[in-house]
Amino acid sequence: MKNLLTLCFLFLGCSLIAQVTKTVHQTFEIEEEVVNVALDIYDEFVVEEWAGNNIMVVTKIELTSGAQHLLDFYVKEGRYNLESSGEDTALSLVSKDNVRRGMKYKDLTVYETVKMKLYIPENFQLNGDSQLVKKVEEVVENDQ
Repeated sequence: MKNLLTLCFLFLGCSLIAQVTKTVHQTFEIEEEVVNVALDIYDEFVVEEWAGNNIMVVTKIELTSGAQHLLDFYVKEGRYNLESSGEDTALSLVSKDNVRRGMKYKDLTVYETVKMKLYIPENFQLNGDSQLVKKVEEVVENDQ
């Protein structure tokens, strides 16, 4: 009986998978003349309007079978970051890492779950799944 109990605890301890998480925040300024934001984002994302005048990106990362220092390393390297570029009326947000090679830690495959939420200004809307556009009434008012 004692051996059975020890075996059960050993099995339970080995079957538990360590999960580490981190949340990363980024903000991107949107100049008044910008009417179009192209999105080339590797991860799936959801969009929510907010009262701000910039784009805030909240990225929640979870690794299974990993260690906190592994996640910290990839965050520091910018694996989950977006980069912005653009001119005049157009802006682009692009994932820094569009390849996302697999991860291993101590001979274990590490699985990652990335959930991204984009908070966009109320005067913008999602057009398809890869573009934000300024709402029509905002564009008309700016032209006058």
